Parts: sequence; structure tokens; C-alpha cells
Amino acid sequence: MVNAVKFNDYSAVVVSAGYDRSVRAWDCRSHSTEPIQIIDTFTDSVMSVCLTKNEILAGSVDGTVRTFDIRLGREISDDFGHPVNCISLSNDGNCVLASCLDSTLRLLDRTTGELLQEYKGHTCKSFKMDCCLTNDDAHVTGGSEDGFIFFWDLVDASVVSSFRAHSSVVTSVSYHPKDNCMITSSVDSTIRVWKA
Repeated sequence: MVNAVKFNDYSAVVVSAGYDRSVRAWDCRSHSTEPIQIIDTFTDSVMSVCLTKNEILAGSVDGTVRTFDIRLGREISDDFGHPVNCISLSNDGNCVLASCLDSTLRLLDRTTGELLQEYKGHTCKSFKMDCCLTNDDAHVTGGSEDGFIFFWDLVDASVVSSFRAHSSVVTSVSYHPKDNCMITSSVDSTIRVWKA
């Protein structure tokens, strides 16, 4: 089972995160069905992956977010202590946001590894649910198993808004890179677009 896929900046490589506890890189320019790289240092299913120009970041049910620096051949592991089902990067690339199965989103400084903030109020115990930051990095947003969408203030972690978006679990949220709108999806078989 493949849990997540991402293109690199040049659309030449696809990176996949799998149930088999690995991250795999695939060359899009080749007709080969073999991966060009396999990273298998995880101890449980890899649920989410993010890419920068030189790094692969992956979140796993083993409770870790691991950063692989491709140029230096170095791995950095941050242990969140709870299964990680989604990760996303802040727009400035300085922070990683992790959705954990203890109904907590955690914001980590990528340079120091310091836990900057925790965001609570939603329910996330059984489902893979996405999270992200708004396009100005001022707010954190994520879904809940009860169909609600939450917005938290980035700095003080207070809930600034929440509303019922779907009749069931909100599995995915994605904020537009420039406009104040977002798209959500749910296990209720709907996709919805929201404008502020």
C-alpha cells in the first residue's frame, strides 16, 4: 500500500511513502519500474512525505519525522512519541507541522528540533487526516473525525475558528498558495471549496 506521493521541484522524481516502512524515489524520465533509492530505516508504516530541493521529510506511525539530506547523506530523526499520520512544511520552510494520532498537531523548528507549539481541540485517533498552514503562515488548519475544520493561531495555539464542514471525517485539507480559500475532502464522499 502506498500512503503518499510527491513530485520534486523539477518533476523529474516522484517520492512515495509506503505501508512497507519505506520511502522510495522513482525516476520519471526512465522507463524502469525499479526505484532509484530506497530508505527503509522506519519501524512502521510511512504515512506522509514532503520534499525540499535537497531533502526528503517523512512521517511515520513509529512516531518519528525523519529528514533525509540527499546531498550530505545524513538522516535526522525527531521523535514525537505518538503515531504521525501527516506532515506539512510551513511556507517559509522553517517549520514542520505534524498531525499525530493523539488528537494533537505539533509544530517543530526544523533547524533546532525544538517543539514550538501544540494545537488541540479536534479529534484524530483512528484516521489519516491532513494538516497545513495558511498561505501567510499565520494560522494552522486541520480536520477532525467529527466533520469539523479547525483554524488555530500559529503563535498562541488558540482556536480562532471551527465549523462543521462535512458529515463525517475530514481526511484532507489544502490551502491555496495565494488566495484565501481552501479545499477539503471527507469520507462522506464530498470535496468542498471554501472561501474566506
